[in-house]
Amino acid sequence: MIAIDLSQPLDRRLRRIADWWGRADGPCLIQAAIGPGEARGPELNAFWPEPNVEPDVEGLVAAQIRASRRYTFLGDLPAYVGHSWGGRGTPMTMAAYLGGDVHFGERTVWVDPVVDDWNDFAIALDRRNPWLQRSIRLMEAHVRSLPDDMLPCTPDLGDALTVFSLLRGTERLLMDLIEQPEVIERKMREYLEVWIEAHRLFWDIYRRRFPGDCSYLGWAPGRTYICQSDFSTMISPEMFQRFVVPEIVRQGEYLEYMPWHLDGPEEIRHLDALLERPEIQAIQIQPGANRPPCSSPLWLPHARKIQDAGRRPIVYANTLAEFETLLDNLKPQGLSIGIMAPLTHTDQLQPYIDAVAARGRDG
Repeated sequence: MIAIDLSQPLDRRLRRIADWWGRADGPCLIQAAIGPGEARGPELNAFWPEPNVEPDVEGLVAAQIRASRRYTFLGDLPAYVGHSWGGRGTPMTMAAYLGGDVHFGERTVWVDPVVDDWNDFAIALDRRNPWLQRSIRLMEAHVRSLPDDMLPCTPDLGDALTVFSLLRGTERLLMDLIEQPEVIERKMREYLEVWIEAHRLFWDIYRRRFPGDCSYLGWAPGRTYICQSDFSTMISPEMFQRFVVPEIVRQGEYLEYMPWHLDGPEEIRHLDALLERPEIQAIQIQPGANRPPCSSPLWLPHARKIQDAGRRPIVYANTLAEFETLLDNLKPQGLSIGIMAPLTHTDQLQPYIDAVAARGRDG
């Protein structure tokens, strides 16, 4: 049955997620959380206030656990603790591990460019890099300190082109793709081997205690990462084939479970190329800020195309009406729906439970 189970333990949730990954006609995953809703970033930032200040890793992890305990995780959603430097979003950490100039905002981390000439820039995982060392300490503290019903996420390492755009600057990288494409291809090959080294480093720490693997998108029964190319919104389908598809192929040789993060309408032009790649088993539709939701006429045909290609769509509902539209227009088999409505009480979930109960079996 399609169901929202209010009380299933972590091991049962992981079995259902493993079943979802195991077959394209697997169960319909429905994920929701009930909690206070307000952001906790400034509180967590106190444990890592500035880039040049060594973090209080133990204090940060304890605060992350307290913040997670303010929420009740329902349905097929495990309790995750993200790999965040404080309470900030921390994407594309490879840019920091490779020597980028790191800056902190209240809610995000960014990196200023450092590459003047690609031929003079070595791509290697230097274990002396302070950002890599801090990430290792944070990952080890998560594995050591999280309670048994929570899962730690490995770092959001980032894709080659988006990381390169941080290290080089967006406009300069766009010119590089035109003026010295062979250099970028060579550097991308170097990057992918270092990326695999970094992923394995953090996965080895993770699996000292926890099963499977866990990226910021969620859990899988084996090596996983939510692959992406946000930079691809600025390149043509032909450039996507040349610069992004080889990365998908190489990551697919290493990863066992490979979802793709489709970020906004500008990436729709690459969907057909993504669906041609057997390495990709699931596609997360992230509509983008102030853009039509997953249940809109913009996205529904593409979600159906993902299903028709034998892949698993990961979609989101901000309201009950959106949730019902997704249930009514997509096959439940292999579907994953995240309820993003701001729920603060269990009673607010009841209409969603009723909508699910009225819609039969998922096979």
